[in-house]
Amino acid sequence: MMKTIFTIFWKDFLETLHDRRAVMRMILMPCLIVPMMSHLFVTFTQKNSEKLDTTTLNYAIIGESNLPELAKLYAADPGFRRVDVVGNRLDEAIKSKAIRFALVIPADAKQNLGSGARVDIKFMYYQSAPSHAVVKERGTAPLKTYNEKQRDWRLAFMGVNDESARSNLLNPVSFDVENVASVREQLGHELGILLAYPLVLICFMGCAFSAVDLVTGEKVKGTLEILIMLPISRTAIVIAKYLVVLVLGLLYSTFCLGSFMAWLFLEGTHSSTAFTSMWPQISSLDILLVWLMLVPVNALFAAVLLAISVYAKSYREASGLSGLLNVMAILAVTSIFKPGLDLTWLWSTIPVANIGLAVRELIKGTVSNYLMIGYMIVTTFLLAGIALSLSINFFRKESIIFRD
Repeated sequence: MMKTIFTIFWKDFLETLHDRRAVMRMILMPCLIVPMMSHLFVTFTQKNSEKLDTTTLNYAIIGESNLPELAKLYAADPGFRRVDVVGNRLDEAIKSKAIRFALVIPADAKQNLGSGARVDIKFMYYQSAPSHAVVKERGTAPLKTYNEKQRDWRLAFMGVNDESARSNLLNPVSFDVENVASVREQLGHELGILLAYPLVLICFMGCAFSAVDLVTGEKVKGTLEILIMLPISRTAIVIAKYLVVLVLGLLYSTFCLGSFMAWLFLEGTHSSTAFTSMWPQISSLDILLVWLMLVPVNALFAAVLLAISVYAKSYREASGLSGLLNVMAILAVTSIFKPGLDLTWLWSTIPVANIGLAVRELIKGTVSNYLMIGYMIVTTFLLAGIALSLSINFFRKESIIFRD
């Protein structure tokens, strides 16, 4: 039986490689197109993203005469440009980016400041993305300077002139913040997500390229009838075709992993010092374990896609079911983006999501229980075995293979 399986496997494997488009997808796309597109995307994003930390920010002040000294601080800053806006149109001006922020100074500000009361100034800005926080930091800097100046005057009026006494009065409790996470753990989290998400989807693509054509394609071309008429076990036929899908998926994902690692290495040489110091901490064993995570997920995708190929009666139906499976895989792997979600025994049982989390943790270097990795691999292979047995069961039924 093994000889029969190998014969069918080798025939289908060579037929797939004879297809120039398949070879182009398998080699050219992961080795050249993926890293090139990644580099172009990063370069384009860096060049065309808003440089909010260096660009001149337009602003508006309502009630300038109420605190003229504060208005002078903003006017003296070369990073700001004053724009006149009507008070009831501040929201519209900020959202349209005509101005980046606005100050609304109350009419009784000077009176309250002179009497020792607190002055409440409204600072308005727009933040729909984390990068917009720079506007708040830059825009409130003169406010903080003015606040410290007024505070020092009040302390001097109270007779607190010594700098140490002022510090003890304003900050009775001091504390030092120390992040015990290593540089690899901090940068590895983002790098792990950057690597895990596309790799899982690439595994799906690598298996999908050949799975649909191996059975559904033979149904359409009429060669499947000749194959099942031969004195060959149908189980052997399915296993051979499954091995073709699995091997091609592994080849595709391996090429992609190698190109991703090469791209990250080259990008890292021009990156920050922290990233450069983190990269040598990722050992060849870590990369090998990342590749090992690709084997079970390829096995699962190959088995499920082959079952779809056996069940489908046309390319259209196979493509539709494969697209649904692709959406489910995307939803599962997006779990790696959820804040605070770690690799636990519960998540290690959820297919696809567990592989994405494992790749992320391996890049971070925070995997402490390798039994969980083994458990994850075993459970994923078990699911692949169930899907493969379903493919065999489908292939044995004439009503499914030749259904109208």
